[in-house]
Amino acid sequence: MRVKSIILILFCAVVATAQNVYTYPDTIHPQDLIETTTMDEYLLQLVAKQSQELYDNDSIFRLAIEEQRRIDSIRQDSILLDSLKTINKDIEFLPPAVARLAIKKSWIKDAEQDREDVLVAIRNYRSPWRKGATVMVQMTQNFVTKNWYQGGSTSFAMLGIAQGYINYQSDKFTWQNSGEWRGGFSTISGDTCHKVNTTEDYFRLYTKTGYEVYKNLHLIFSGEFMMNLLPTYLENSNNMKTAFASPIRLNLALGLDFRPVRGLSVIFNPLAYKMVYVADDVRTNPNDFGVAVGQKILNDAGSSVRVDYIWKPVREFLLDTRFYMYTNYSRVELDLEVNANFIINRFLSARVTLHPRYDNTVIFTGDEKAKVQFKEFLSIGFTHQFR
Repeated sequence: MRVKSIILILFCAVVATAQNVYTYPDTIHPQDLIETTTMDEYLLQLVAKQSQELYDNDSIFRLAIEEQRRIDSIRQDSILLDSLKTINKDIEFLPPAVARLAIKKSWIKDAEQDREDVLVAIRNYRSPWRKGATVMVQMTQNFVTKNWYQGGSTSFAMLGIAQGYINYQSDKFTWQNSGEWRGGFSTISGDTCHKVNTTEDYFRLYTKTGYEVYKNLHLIFSGEFMMNLLPTYLENSNNMKTAFASPIRLNLALGLDFRPVRGLSVIFNPLAYKMVYVADDVRTNPNDFGVAVGQKILNDAGSSVRVDYIWKPVREFLLDTRFYMYTNYSRVELDLEVNANFIINRFLSARVTLHPRYDNTVIFTGDEKAKVQFKEFLSIGFTHQFR
């Protein structure tokens, strides 16, 4: 009997303690509320109290939701990681630099150029050969009526450029080959002799073979072939400036190529050979190309300097600069060409060309002297790359 009484007393004590420790969310204690003067204020405080208690008790649920989101995020990262592991299996034979490029590019979505960069990097590692091509068709146009108050002429200009390269590169030996064709055409209402004028036309092949003799220093042999394909005329004149194969230029050189930074090549050729051939010496003036009248070919020897620089700080901009100097120690030929390419999207681009030139190898008559020549072209149009 005494044991049952002790058990009953303990049970009542536990129940009383539990009631004091735990308070149900919907239990309201008026003594915990601030004093109120109206029933409305009392009800407002009652609702606020209930809301706070429900929010506090719901904190565990909110933490569970956040934890679930974190788990989902980890699971998504795991899926991405698995895909990267698959990529790594495919490119595990690549050097770390190329592998890092592939991994980095694989994270970028909806960027076809990035995916192409990865493929090119893999292909370049598998083979010592590099190749690619670019095609551009760009135009400028303006229309002016005859009664326009400021005057002016209607004109249309188009420039077509096709470029390609195929290079071989090993640890010490390099062989670079490139080809380019440019054709520029324009119409000017003020020209009464020609409806369409050829403003730019040449076909060029360039090759350079080099062997590294010291860090960033290569012993090279280079050759450049240039030829005009279409006739060009002076404005309002039937006198030809150039014709097919008039002229043909060939430059051969032996020297050193210094490449201190990426994209920069400084070539000094102490031994250089220059040949100029004029196929049509009747309709064109050979003196304009340094060839004496009555002859069709010029053979000259001297030295040359060539600087090539390509700068691409961002994907949307490319600066391509080429400087060339040739001298036979009595006359000099200087040529600078700067091309700024602005990429608008995958197929559209704008191009600015600045081309100053000085050449006193031309044979002048009378008191005429060589002067600086300059050409500028601004255009926008279609561009496509093949790699």
